[in-house]
Formats: sequence, structure tokens, C-alpha cells
Amino acid sequence: MIKRALALLLALWLLPAIALGEFVFTDSTGEDAGTAEDAESGGVVFSDLSGETPEPTAISDEGWPRRIVITVGGDTTLGCTDAQRTRAGGFARVIRDKGYAWPFSELVKVFGEDDLTLVNFEGTLTESTDKTEGKKFNFKGPAEYTEMLTLGSVEAVNLANNHYIDYGDAGKEDTRAALDAAGITYSAGGMTAVYETRGVRIGMIGNTFPYADGKRDISRDVQALRDAGCQIVLASFHWGSEYEPYTRDQRNIGRAAINAGADAVIGHHPHIIQPVEAYEDSYILYSLGNLVFGGNTDPEAISRDTFIAQLAFTVYEDGTVDGPELSLFPMRVTGERSGTDYRPIFAEPGGEAYERIMGKILNHESMKGFTTSSQ
Repeated sequence: MIKRALALLLALWLLPAIALGEFVFTDSTGEDAGTAEDAESGGVVFSDLSGETPEPTAISDEGWPRRIVITVGGDTTLGCTDAQRTRAGGFARVIRDKGYAWPFSELVKVFGEDDLTLVNFEGTLTESTDKTEGKKFNFKGPAEYTEMLTLGSVEAVNLANNHYIDYGDAGKEDTRAALDAAGITYSAGGMTAVYETRGVRIGMIGNTFPYADGKRDISRDVQALRDAGCQIVLASFHWGSEYEPYTRDQRNIGRAAINAGADAVIGHHPHIIQPVEAYEDSYILYSLGNLVFGGNTDPEAISRDTFIAQLAFTVYEDGTVDGPELSLFPMRVTGERSGTDYRPIFAEPGGEAYERIMGKILNHESMKGFTTSSQ
């Protein structure tokens, strides 16, 4: 039986003090979506990390329990369209000029200190010219672009999304081959993945459209991963509508995944921040927004805000698990005022952008009635 304690650390690593309180979540229908009091630990804990610098999150392999820290990030496109490939501000030209370490050079400060980093890889790694018909955007980059992931300490990607098919079956095969050659773990539709670190096995499930009647049952995948010895199981969903608030279907699918035994749900596709929900004894991250996104040379204002999140689990020798604890890191997809340099940066704690981003994560307009009350 999995044991989980619930704690929320709102942080970049310099966070203004926030009072302890109880969160109540409701959706746009006004229906009560549950409270953090539903969790075993009986509440959501806020910590003031003001003045601290990031400490290494991994602990020694020796002895149990072991703290396993997983970082998750949003839509990541290492490539671009044919029209953008030769453009001065296009992803290909910028990476040629700045090098493969460039796009994750800020993120690696966090990614390099965890046990696993998982992002949504939205595109292909292929030389194919056979585009999938009927698509407005077809993204690709060469196989060697995997070096950006390895230099950025990204160990796993989700391929279950609408751009994995941009160059048909050949593009999908080439992408998987490039990731295999780079030693990067991946999940895709109908293809689960297992990543092992320090004696702990982490299972990953990926799903994308269509979701029949707003439903997706992942219970068999969860059980298969548990049978394979996974102490932790993460479910990634490509869902919702671009640039729109989260939907009832997302809520229903996310909650069903937690009820089926997933330890956390990570959402992508809307390209904007959607809220985090504390549900039962875990979290649903409805949309992390964009991360390193090579498919757009001048991101819209609404999609310049983003965040990464960390899920920390305490794993015991008998296979039981406490967690997740959740840490949030507000970010901007670029430090440029216009255009983009494809290099996400951390928002300045206490600054206007930081507060705005935290507001989106914790008080999104689709979560009308979201309140905090002091205890």
C-alpha cells in the first residue's frame, strides 16, 4: 500500500513568507473539487525559503529511506518549421550560433540536481521530408539535437502529443532511435516507460487525444508498472484547448488517473499556465505551459509565463512511499522583451512577473471560488 504525505513548497528558492492555510479548490461550475484536508497529512504546508540558495536534492544511495526528486517541465520543441529554419531569429539559427548547451543553461541549475527530469517533447528528430498532411505546423530537428537534452540533464520525455506525428511513421521511428542513442527514456501513446535511479523504479505513462467522452482509463498501465516494480508512477496527458482555461474533461481525466493509482498527473498542450489542483493525496498539474519552445519565434504575451515543478517522494526499503511534496518554480520562456532566445529564465522572487505567475498557478480564472483561509 502506498503511503503519501502532502506538502506544498512554493519556491524559486527565494520565496516571500506565506502564512499557513487551508486551500479549497472549486472549478468553474462551482462544484467543490476537494480540499487539501483530504490528504493524509491533513493540510498543505507552505515554507518560507527566503534567502536560501538551492541545495542538492539527491541523497546518498546508502541506507533507506531515499528521497527521490523528480522535476517536470512543459512543452519542449527542439526544432522548428521549414519556414523558420533559415530565419535569423529561428531556433535553428540561434542554436547554431549559441551552441547546444544554450537553451537549458538556466534550467540545468535545477535539472542537474534532481534524480529525474521529465519534459513533454513536442516535435520530431528526423531528416524526413514527408510531412503529415493537414497540419498547420510540422516541427523537426536533427538527431544530434538530443545533445541539448543531455547537456540540460533531461533524462526522460513524453512523446504522447500531437506533434510526435508531424512526419508520419518515419518521423516517429527516427525520433525514438535518436532518443535511444542518447540514452533518453520516453513514453508514448501505448508505450509506457521505466526509469531506474538509486534503486527506485519510476514508471511513466503518456496519453494524448482523442479522449472519448472526456475519459481515459489508465488503470491497466498503472498496474503493469507496479507489477514491473515501480514504486512511483507518473501520468502525462496532452489535453485541453490551446490558450484556454482548463476544462471539465481535463479535471475528470486527471482525477480518474489519481484514483487509478498514479502518484501525480502532469498536463501539457494549452501552451499557457493552468492551475495546480490538490486532489486526494496528490496533485494534478493541468498545464505547465511552454518551456524550450523552438516552434515560435515571437511568443504571445500570455505564453511567455511558465513554470517547472518538483515532486519529491520518500521511498522506503519495503517499497512504500511518502509524497509527493510539490515545489513550484515560476519562470519566463525567455529573458528577451520581444522575440525569443529560446532560453527560459527564473522569475525574480517578489517581482511583478513572479507574483503574476504564482497567481496563475494558484488562482487561475477557471478555478472560480478558489480561496485560502487562515487557520
